[in-house]
Amino acid sequence: MSHPGIIVIWNDIVPDQRQNFLDWHSREHIPERVSIPGFLRGQRWFNADASPQYLTVYHTTGAEVLTSAAYLERLNQPTAWTRQSVAAFRNTARAAGELVWQSSGARGAVALTARFDIDSEQAAQWARRWSGGALDELARHCGVARVMIALTTPSASRLQTAERAVRSGDQREPSLTILVEGYDNPAVLREAYQAMALQDTDLAQANIDLYSLQVDLHKHDLTALSNSPGDKA
Repeated sequence: MSHPGIIVIWNDIVPDQRQNFLDWHSREHIPERVSIPGFLRGQRWFNADASPQYLTVYHTTGAEVLTSAAYLERLNQPTAWTRQSVAAFRNTARAAGELVWQSSGARGAVALTARFDIDSEQAAQWARRWSGGALDELARHCGVARVMIALTTPSASRLQTAERAVRSGDQREPSLTILVEGYDNPAVLREAYQAMALQDTDLAQANIDLYSLQVDLHKHDLTALSNSPGDKA
């Protein structure tokens, strides 16, 4: 049985296309993705001081969904609005793979991402070590809601699709990503992470960014919309 699947995307947007991006991403793109069989949730996070500024996270039932026929069909048949919007992406890093560990706990409204550019074997070793130690302890810090570890699958991350062809200047995807969600000021997450990095210096090798939640859409939300009284009038 495979682990749950996850796609983590960091990107900037050409300044004069920012409002178009927000409307497209919120009204068309995230709902379209979440409607694909196997997709469970789509989120967008933002921080004007982060680099890149936008973070998108999709959760799926399994890693096999990331290369499924239904998903590939959407990637290779982007809408006109998608083509226009994706052309404005800059500094994009797309990591698709497996959610190999997560702590228990509620979802948060602020997030920290820690990106590691290391070889895949080392990434797997560190993920195993941290899931039973440092990150389990991190999840118990004040202000932390939950912690997740994602390992990137290169074949799923580097799919050559019609949608990807519209983008320019993509960045190398991380091989390992730690996502920390919290319910306080995002700076609290950085402080908690740095405290753990003093105990395990490998954690300090990450590229750290902080974000606040903008959009969160679950598959159940789509079902609720389709069953609303207004649709039956």
